[in-house]
Amino acid sequence: MTYERLDAEQEAIEEFLSKYFPERYGDEGQETLDEVDGSVESVRQEISSEENSEIEAIVDAVDAEFSTSKGSLGVAIDFLMVAEQLSRSDERLGGFQPDIDRRQLFSWYENAAKTSLTLKHDGTRYSIRSVHNDVIDIFRSDLLRTNFPSSPGHHTGEWERYDHLLESSFRLSSEGRHEAAQRLFDLGLDKLAARSFDTREPPFTEPFKQILLNYKRKHPDEEGGLTYQALSYGYIRTKWSHLSFRASKVRTGSSRQHRYGDIDGYYGPDLMLSVEVKDKPIDDSNVHSEFEAMMDLAERTNVVVIGICRSVTDSAAATLSESGVEIITDADLEDELRIWDYHKQNRAVQGMIHFLSSIEEDPAATQRLLRFLDDVDPENPALAHLVDERDSN
Repeated sequence: MTYERLDAEQEAIEEFLSKYFPERYGDEGQETLDEVDGSVESVRQEISSEENSEIEAIVDAVDAEFSTSKGSLGVAIDFLMVAEQLSRSDERLGGFQPDIDRRQLFSWYENAAKTSLTLKHDGTRYSIRSVHNDVIDIFRSDLLRTNFPSSPGHHTGEWERYDHLLESSFRLSSEGRHEAAQRLFDLGLDKLAARSFDTREPPFTEPFKQILLNYKRKHPDEEGGLTYQALSYGYIRTKWSHLSFRASKVRTGSSRQHRYGDIDGYYGPDLMLSVEVKDKPIDDSNVHSEFEAMMDLAERTNVVVIGICRSVTDSAAATLSESGVEIITDADLEDELRIWDYHKQNRAVQGMIHFLSSIEEDPAATQRLLRFLDDVDPENPALAHLVDERDSN
């Protein structure tokens, strides 16, 4: 079985193995070459046919167990890494030794754990549990095999079921253990489906952000402030989606419509939110004239009062904040939209279109926005309402 690894998979496996076979890897985790003829293949040729049969027995046994116990893959790698760690401090594990068995191993090493396998040698403990935690991490996080079992206590606690894998791991030479680990990783990569991240082609757009940043807000045939009012309506309706909203055409006084702000949000009969929209910078010279009524509303009620404007000076923002009015500027909107996905942004776009077409009742302004949307989000369903300019003449 030959699995074609992705570059990221290869790098992750090399990084993992470099902890146990440090002399085989350089500073960047790449496998070093044999000094004889400069090829990795020549290193692998040092494995005898008898040792290669032992490696194949490990891989075949894990393959056979895999359908009923995916954890056997991890336990087999655990055994190989613990054997390799012990071989660094115990000369008795040098080279391929086909006669090693369980009896021999436990005459050499004490098992210092009750529920798992922790071999003690020369005062140092070598635990399969610590290795297994790393095996889980590499398969689930680095190799994206999230269906690799994440129950280290269960699988390492059943280590005695796999005596044959334990014995084979300790029989192998260092080179044999490295080769066996490589084949086991390939087995796991082949057997376990990688988590996929389906992406849309073309990628999802950011339509509302594009409108905020690049859409012309003034047009000679539209009421002043119309675009900003529509944009604010789309944003507010999306941000506070649990509320019902009242809004009127621009240039329509709030008091005439029995509203408090340009956009009022209700939950049932209760006013919960009131928003005043100003398509201009706010500073000390105009903060009171533009927001006096909203400051009064915030001071005498528990309604959430919002002011939306292009920009605000620090002192003007402090004046509004002292009264309980929260300010949202263009910069604030741009920053927030970084974490709005396409569908949330599109919901705001649809709110903006609704304002232009059904509240302001301005077909020309609606068509102007749709033409812009056709450029930035050509698959948007609202474009079904886009009229060809030639047909409108």
